Amino acid sequence: MWRASGEYTGRMRWPRLGQDVAIVAWPSFLVASVATMVCFAFLDPLLVGNDDYPPPAFATRMGGYAVGFFFFWLVASLSSLMTLYLIRTAHPEPTDEGTDDGTRSPE
Repeated sequence: MWRASGEYTGRMRWPRLGQDVAIVAWPSFLVASVATMVCFAFLDPLLVGNDDYPPPAFATRMGGYAVGFFFFWLVASLSSLMTLYLIRTAHPEPTDEGTDDGTRSPE
């Protein structure tokens, strides 16, 4: 919250969609970055495919790196999105009748 003096006085809450996008996009970006570095440390994009007809996206090394990065980002995003979906749709665990701390009350 902002006061009239321009001072920030509290924590701003993100909307649910903004949280979901950040939860999926940021970790998948980091994973795609590492996967790209590891993959292209051992693989030259210019050597991918047939020598006579290289894929158009791999005409330059930078194009190959870009295609590889976005492929890894897509795969990691799908993984993060599936995890988020499973967490959001999980059914709460049944609780035993008892006290608030989860222990059974004496019978």
